[in-house]
Amino acid sequence: MNVICLLMDSLNRHFLPAYGNEWVRTPNLDRLAERSVTFTNNYIGSMPCMPTRRDLWAGTLEFPWRPWGSLEPYDHPLPNVCRQAGVMTMLVSDHYHLWETGGENYHDGFEGWEFIRGHENDPWATEPAPRPERVRDILTPRYQRNMARMAREEDYLSPRTLKATADWLEANHHCHDRFFLMVDEFDPHEPFHVPPPYDTMYDPDWDGPFFVWEAYGRGEYTEAERRHIRAQYAGKVTMADRWLGRVLDRMDDFGLWDNTLLILMTDHGHFLGEHGWFGKPTCPQFEPIAHRPLIVHAPGDLGAGTRCDALSTTVDFYATILDAFEVEPPGPCHGRSLLPLLDGRATKIRDHALYGWFGSHMQVTDGRRTYLRSAQSPDNSPLYLYTNRWSTAPWWRIPLPDSRMEIGDFIPHANGMPVGRMPVEPDDMRRIHCAPEAVTGGNHLFDIAEDPDETNNLAGTPLEQEYEALMTSALREIGAPEEQLVRMGLNG
Repeated sequence: MNVICLLMDSLNRHFLPAYGNEWVRTPNLDRLAERSVTFTNNYIGSMPCMPTRRDLWAGTLEFPWRPWGSLEPYDHPLPNVCRQAGVMTMLVSDHYHLWETGGENYHDGFEGWEFIRGHENDPWATEPAPRPERVRDILTPRYQRNMARMAREEDYLSPRTLKATADWLEANHHCHDRFFLMVDEFDPHEPFHVPPPYDTMYDPDWDGPFFVWEAYGRGEYTEAERRHIRAQYAGKVTMADRWLGRVLDRMDDFGLWDNTLLILMTDHGHFLGEHGWFGKPTCPQFEPIAHRPLIVHAPGDLGAGTRCDALSTTVDFYATILDAFEVEPPGPCHGRSLLPLLDGRATKIRDHALYGWFGSHMQVTDGRRTYLRSAQSPDNSPLYLYTNRWSTAPWWRIPLPDSRMEIGDFIPHANGMPVGRMPVEPDDMRRIHCAPEAVTGGNHLFDIAEDPDETNNLAGTPLEQEYEALMTSALREIGAPEEQLVRMGLNG
């Protein structure tokens, strides 16, 4: 069996026709869903971009121990394990964070990788470039220079990345007994910069400057501006979908549907005005950002066109991909394979999914209700960062290790390897843009089956005690640091 894992960053479930959207056009995602199982209860794990990738690459939940960072020396990275099992591994990505300080070793284990340059703030172009007409909001000097190189649709990022993916399949589909192709495609991540016809496809009457990069946070936008931002995002989804079609065409051309597990996933969603938020701030991780799309094609179109309501989360992809290659995880793993759900051996693989952002709210769901709990201490203490990769700290503008750091056997899935532990002070949290709601924003409990828009907060009712117990159990199950339970008021 081959495995293709195609991650489309910041892909909103509620913008896809496969999940009921009636106005965004995604003919190729629809085409994939017709040959696949569509999962309806897939949730995030660790937030945001790089923490999600560590969940995926290492199979262990990250956010209770640290924020954004590199793979740790005690991890068993997915590409390394696959290579050791004789699987050819390849990474195609325009996600520049995989190569920068704080995320610099995620590409190392692949036999080959192709880096598509120029997304967001990638340090790529250096030649001066004029500010483009009809563009407003956040525009960094780097992206202004990068976007000057995008004269045609073919020059944009998802077209280049997905074309490179299709080209790799054309050159390699017959060369290897088994392959693992990881496609980390940064679109539809902001900036929502798209060429015609996508720039006006969903808001043809807009005659103002294009909002290509809205600010994170509450966002003081008019309703027309909010509609326009959503339209720009939708245009980027549709452009990426068009180029996804090239990858699916290669699946057709070379008969790869018969011997390939294809996982179409995302890391998280993106707020576009829901609950008053924009972007991916450290606010409670409500459904629009936490409840993700997941479409999985099994060899031979097993379960084609069906839907699966079983609960799943990010660390499950690690277990699934290794299971597809008949490889046991070589170390501790928090994930469970999805394959029994695809072939009918099981109707569920987990009872709960725990998710969150380091130092912010914690969330847990049982697939019916979601519980979002804030820190119960006014200063968000105690909180410690655990790592052996100290590029993690300066990336978040947290001071480098000093006399406050301790060394010890603090992490159960570190296989006995000592790690550094350092307190994170309230001022440190402010430097990593932790919103006030991350500390004292109150708790939320929603019955998603009856209240998908999360309007009726059940926190404070007797039902909350059940979910306090579930969150406590979930944290203890993975051996989370005791101070996290203290910070969340769950240690009583």
